[in-house]
Amino acid sequence: MIRLLLLFHRYLGIGVGLLMSVWCLSGLVMMYVSYPALGRDTRLAHLAPIDWRGCCRISAAVLGDADPVSSFRVEMLAGRPVLDLGSGPESAGLTDLTTGTEIDTISPAQAASVAAAYVPAAGSAGGVTWAAGAGSVSDPPGTAVAPPLLGMIDFDQWTLEGVSAQDRPLYHFDLRDGRGGQLYVSSSTGRAVQLTTRRERFWNWLGAIPHWLYFADLRHHALLWSQIVIYTSLIGCFLAATGLYIGVRQLLRRPAGRWSPYRGFNLWHHIAGLFFGVLALTWVLSGMFSMNPWGLMEGAGARAERARLRGAPISGAQLRATLQALAAAAPSGIVTIESAPLDGRLYLIASSADGTRRRLDASGAPAPLGAVQRHFIATTLQGGGAGMQLLTRADAYYFSDPGSRSELPVWRVMPQDGTGRRYYIDPLSGQLVSSVDRADEHYRWWFDALHRMDFTALMRGRPQWDALMWLLMTGVTTLCVTGTYLGYRRLTR
Repeated sequence: MIRLLLLFHRYLGIGVGLLMSVWCLSGLVMMYVSYPALGRDTRLAHLAPIDWRGCCRISAAVLGDADPVSSFRVEMLAGRPVLDLGSGPESAGLTDLTTGTEIDTISPAQAASVAAAYVPAAGSAGGVTWAAGAGSVSDPPGTAVAPPLLGMIDFDQWTLEGVSAQDRPLYHFDLRDGRGGQLYVSSSTGRAVQLTTRRERFWNWLGAIPHWLYFADLRHHALLWSQIVIYTSLIGCFLAATGLYIGVRQLLRRPAGRWSPYRGFNLWHHIAGLFFGVLALTWVLSGMFSMNPWGLMEGAGARAERARLRGAPISGAQLRATLQALAAAAPSGIVTIESAPLDGRLYLIASSADGTRRRLDASGAPAPLGAVQRHFIATTLQGGGAGMQLLTRADAYYFSDPGSRSELPVWRVMPQDGTGRRYYIDPLSGQLVSSVDRADEHYRWWFDALHRMDFTALMRGRPQWDALMWLLMTGVTTLCVTGTYLGYRRLTR
């Protein structure tokens, strides 16, 4: 029986061992270069301040006074303020607020004006200017020339993550910025949705792409891709588990006077397996759990809670009145206005290019989140006033790690109903930014903790996290590489 298990482990390791070696080496790369993403702060920094002159008109054909509006955003597009009513059933898409008419599609020239703001020579107002009503781009002195359009795509290697179906197809631009920058602009909203550099693209071919098996043609078929990742991980778990059993058994049956029956590469593989075999098993297992196989750790989400916090949607008439009040006040330095309704009342979050935000009411006056509204939030989430706490430090379920950032401070609401639910509330807008239930807790420990070694805040901090991960990954990589080499050597013999 043991001989059959040895043979099975050896030849299974030839294929899966190589993949596990790649997972280890690519994981080291991912510690320092993550999958490309256009962050909110970067996008805000490249938006032009909203020009309130001639704003804000919405024709009745676009939005009736009684029509419900659940969310909206106001930004500049090609020199004009535009209203985005989102992708819900009541959505009218984009509206030009200077004419009040709907924008059916984003033209190449409009997309080019967005991309021009990302060229280093672009001016602070967005790079290029539009000739009013002409539908063409002009380039006055001191503004950047729009970057060349590489084409229009549905997806490629760098737009598999963080780009919604509603944004596609995408305009693809070469920024010619000296860093190999490439920008993707949505053809439906005119928003920049992805930005990559030459460095990111190079290192991701050694990092996230092989680590996640994120090859575009495979990843585009989401179900097939997820099944391949899940079942290759299962095979890896079996390989690691059988290796642990064999390694311990051989240690217990070692010859007298020796603590291992092996020599050479076999000895190195045996030693690495004894010290790092359990870690190899937990890493492959936690990697599989990242896919939430068969819905084992599928959280309930918080759609119902968010709906209760928002309350009844506002009407088209209310939206018109709010936009007219903003146009009259003409707040300066604002690059985006987003709705943040609470308890059936309309509030706005106004953001500047430097990322600073402020909360306004429907008339455009400052409206910080008050005690009464916080009590409403706590009561709505069944936490009561006593269950609401302002966190200035991360807790076990809301934290930043080397690959992501969670904003602090944040209000935490913990219902006293025995469910273990946790809600995290933006202290500026009062909106629910994160929720955790029992399934999310399991995911946090079975994936985040086991895979990234972030059991505590101390372990997440740098440089100690780097040192720990290099030590552990060196051991596991040695285990996988030596095992793969031994299998191939035996095969060739």
